[in-house]
Amino acid sequence: MRDVFDKLEPEPRGIVVGLWVRRAILTLLGFLVLLAVLNRYGQHPSESVAQVPGATMRLSAPARIRGGLFFQSRVEIRAAQAIDHPRLVLDAGWLEGMQVNSIEPAPVGETTRGGRVVLSYDTLNPGDLLRVWFQFEVNPTNVGRRSYGIELDDAEQPVARIAPTITVLP
Repeated sequence: MRDVFDKLEPEPRGIVVGLWVRRAILTLLGFLVLLAVLNRYGQHPSESVAQVPGATMRLSAPARIRGGLFFQSRVEIRAAQAIDHPRLVLDAGWLEGMQVNSIEPAPVGETTRGGRVVLSYDTLNPGDLLRVWFQFEVNPTNVGRRSYGIELDDAEQPVARIAPTITVLP
């Protein structure tokens, strides 16, 4: 029986190297999947705060997200003085390559200003809290980094601004 295998030609070097390269690539991909399953990258929310005399604005949103997944951002505005016409002005990165699933509570009006989406809400009196939840799904081909800034305006007068960035991982 041993004589049969002694007569076989050894594998060409290219086939052996290709086999090990393929194994290395699959191991790397498996490691990335394992990290994603263990939530070691992306989706962790971070908080940004802008505190000005008229209001305090907080944004809770992940700094990194993965394509194809759902995520949530939350904005809280605590008015220190009356804001007659509160408007949230979203940078283009909020909607670029994202599917908006819901915005709660819904704004009383929507428009655009200079390519940015503007959401209008009812008057905020001193001490009032406006909490808005945004639910999104990331388009799988939406890879890169973009501005995730948000501005609180009273009509067209800026009150507070937070300017983080968001990174979409493959």
